[in-house]
Amino acid sequence: MAFKRISNWMITDTGRAFSYYLAGGISAATILAHYLPNTLFLDKYQEVIQLYKNGFSVPVSRELENRFQKVLELLEIDPIEKQLYKPFHVYGFDVLSAGSSYSKFGSIIGLPINFTYSNPNTIDKSKMKINDESIVWDSEAAQNLLNSLVISENGQLYAIAREIKYRQSPKPILDTFLSVNTVLMVYGISKQINEKFNFYAKPLGLRLALYSIVGVFGFGFYAMATDVSQVYYEGQIDKELKEKSELFIDGGKEYYSKLLERNKALRYLLGKEGERLYSVLGNDNYLLRQKHIPLVQRKTHFEEYTATV
Repeated sequence: MAFKRISNWMITDTGRAFSYYLAGGISAATILAHYLPNTLFLDKYQEVIQLYKNGFSVPVSRELENRFQKVLELLEIDPIEKQLYKPFHVYGFDVLSAGSSYSKFGSIIGLPINFTYSNPNTIDKSKMKINDESIVWDSEAAQNLLNSLVISENGQLYAIAREIKYRQSPKPILDTFLSVNTVLMVYGISKQINEKFNFYAKPLGLRLALYSIVGVFGFGFYAMATDVSQVYYEGQIDKELKEKSELFIDGGKEYYSKLLERNKALRYLLGKEGERLYSVLGNDNYLLRQKHIPLVQRKTHFEEYTATV
């Protein structure tokens, strides 16, 4: 009964005005959800995702810091702007980043701890677990996992450069624009249909069906637009890095080889969950969307470029 009273109130003039301001509020919240973690709360976001040991954040070694500065030199970033890019150790084994070069708050580049590994035999395996269970290191998959975590300097240079170039691209800003416009589009289409066909006078179930259809359409548009733009910018970044330095060509080829080796090992070690997450070739599995260029394809792009230069 309460739901019916609320639905009846929503079709009144007051309820429609409330819907209008609600859509505006959701749009504003969407902007803040994208904006704050990448600007004003960038330090706080880093505190959430960075790597800790004994309650303290793990500092970046001098060697890795020098490697980071080398990437800035290779990318020919202006000396004044170099201070906008800050490395830190991130939790997990993937490179992550946040922020934007368009912001005075700069960007943070999260480097996984395996960037400090130089040999599989020196890796501390005692704290490495899968699904909170110890790993049987005698298996071939486990050894492949260890080998995949050791990445050469060139591979690390590429991974760092890729994240810096991503933060220099308009992609983070574009995602904010798309999410806000999707919210406004869903509200606008629903409002127009309601008014044109007088859905306010029709049964509640019909209006709910309308909102569901428009909502699915809106999400589909958002997913398609973000995926297409993601794939586009990933391709552009790889192209720019390949043309920038041979170090990035060799590094990109090795980095994706290591990721594929890691994913194939995890596919086996994780069992059913691994089969759901990763393909036989080591690509990430997606049900309907294509959120990134497949790793095999990115690796092939660097191999083909090597063959032509």
